[in-house]
Amino acid sequence: MQLLTASPISDECRRYWALGGIRAALDALVQDSRAGRISTEDADALSLNFPLLALEDSARRTAFSRLQDATQDDRFMDAVLHVTRGDLGLVPLLQRRAAQYWMRLVYDATGQTSHTVAPALADSLRGTELHGYTCDDVRLPVRALHLVVPPDAGLELPDNDRVRWTATDLLIVEESEPRIWRLCLEAPTGEGRSAHVVTMALPRRMALDAAMAQHAEKAARGADWRPLWTWALGAVLSLTPPASQA
Repeated sequence: MQLLTASPISDECRRYWALGGIRAALDALVQDSRAGRISTEDADALSLNFPLLALEDSARRTAFSRLQDATQDDRFMDAVLHVTRGDLGLVPLLQRRAAQYWMRLVYDATGQTSHTVAPALADSLRGTELHGYTCDDVRLPVRALHLVVPPDAGLELPDNDRVRWTATDLLIVEESEPRIWRLCLEAPTGEGRSAHVVTMALPRRMALDAAMAQHAEKAARGADWRPLWTWALGAVLSLTPPASQA
């Protein structure tokens, strides 16, 4: 999974950050750009990764507990403010990148657990019956779980042109109080690889099919993530079945 193996942060970016955080890094970038040591385009690209470096610090300070805690941390918010410089169009991009990178940080901090789903099982999970289960029945074996997804799973990730690509990897991260799952689905595309994060609440004692329906009602228009949720919930139930059904 490229999200877990290819860091978006270059050594050059880290060297700027090591000068003393967001203000010192941006000042040095401006000076180097004016002196011709780095192009404006490269400087802009580097600066967009500074919030991710701030996120590393805030994630550690908040014990990797919740994405919202990390992204509401003063240091992260300060980095976003300085990088966007009033360009609100950049904020959604930085938020998406922060969500994906935070999930990677949790994965790295909690043991890097990965599991490959067998093709036959992957196919059968598409028809997982959720009726009869509650949210309490489904438990990740670890806080962050990477699943290698075979083509038999039938999971697809659409791009901005509505072309659908076969997914190959899924990262699931759990947060508590309130309990939610964040799923990052990744697929190879014609231009490299693409990833998308979706979130689902798992309230205590709520029926799983009711939680699924609640999530579907809140999904963006034209987005139907029920096949992904059905498959992911089935995969986790197969790994860690409820005690009453194990």
